[in-house]
Amino acid sequence: MKIRILSFLTVVAVALTSCDLDGSSNYTPNIFFIQHPTNQKGDSLNSFYTDKAGVYLMDTITVGDTILFYLYLDAYANELTSFQISQSADSVSRIIWPLKSSMDTIFTAGSDYNKGKFVMDGTRNSLRFPFRYVAMKPGKEAKLEFSVSSNAQFEGGFASNVNSLQLKTPIKAAPAME
Repeated sequence: MKIRILSFLTVVAVALTSCDLDGSSNYTPNIFFIQHPTNQKGDSLNSFYTDKAGVYLMDTITVGDTILFYLYLDAYANELTSFQISQSADSVSRIIWPLKSSMDTIFTAGSDYNKGKFVMDGTRNSLRFPFRYVAMKPGKEAKLEFSVSSNAQFEGGFASNVNSLQLKTPIKAAPAME
């Protein structure tokens, strides 16, 4: 009987000492697709895990395709501070952003839309962000890279206030016209 009581008290003591009593919550921000990306014909494109952490592979697209993405960024109980979208440097694709006037209401002057850098004022914990991705040339290594940061503060451990993912977007040549 004494062993059971001692074991119970040990579990309670461990549980109480592992609590963060400063009243703040910190979570690693995340990046989601609200829906599968779709091409101009309305066809959904799937994404698959690869053998590398944080790297996904999307269905192959064709030169001339315009893909619509709906991103969802979530900092949970924290606030978003910035996010970035970059594409392969080999000019096989281009990104079409939402209207500048609509982005100016969300992002600060420190943003650089042409470089895909979006800075926020730290008052939002989530954001929905649509954009279009146009396939310009064939390429097996075309990719989009996404990163998001929040005001979360961690002291060691496995968590971070930054998160990123990479989406490989293989592009094939358009079929020859007869």
